[in-house]
Amino acid sequence: MIEKKYDSIYCIRMLHGEDFLAQLNEIAEKQDLKNAIIINGVGMLKGAKIGYYRDGTYQIKTISDPAELVSTNGNMYINPEGMPEWHIHVALAEKSHNMVGGHLLGGMVWNTAEIFIQTIRNAKFIKEMEDDNLRLNYK
Repeated sequence: MIEKKYDSIYCIRMLHGEDFLAQLNEIAEKQDLKNAIIINGVGMLKGAKIGYYRDGTYQIKTISDPAELVSTNGNMYINPEGMPEWHIHVALAEKSHNMVGGHLLGGMVWNTAEIFIQTIRNAKFIKEMEDDNLRLNYK
C-alpha cells in the first residue's frame, strides 16, 4: 500500500494481491483514525464478497473472477466494543459488463485500487443499539 496525506484526505493506492479490508484497517491503526469517510474508490477486486442485508443477516455473493471496482463509498465508525470498523458499499462490473453491488465483506486487490479517505476533525461516529438495531450516531 502506498499512502499520502493532503490536509484531511488520505490518498491510498493498494497493490495487487493485498486484502482490501485489511489495508483499510492497517491505515486506520497506523494513522489512529477515529472517524473517516471513503469519498471515492476505483480499481479491481478479485474474490469480492458482497452482501445484501435482509432479516438480520447478509445474503452473500462471491464474485470469484476479477471485477472492476466502479465505485466505493462508506465510513469508519467505532463499534459497540470500542473498536474501529468499516461500513463499505461497492459497485462492481463483471467481465460481462453486468453490475453487481452491495456491502463489501471482503476481497483482494487485483491490479490496483485507488481509495480516497477523508477524516473529519472532532467528529466521532459510533454504532449503538437503537430500536433493536445497530444505528450510526454522531457525537
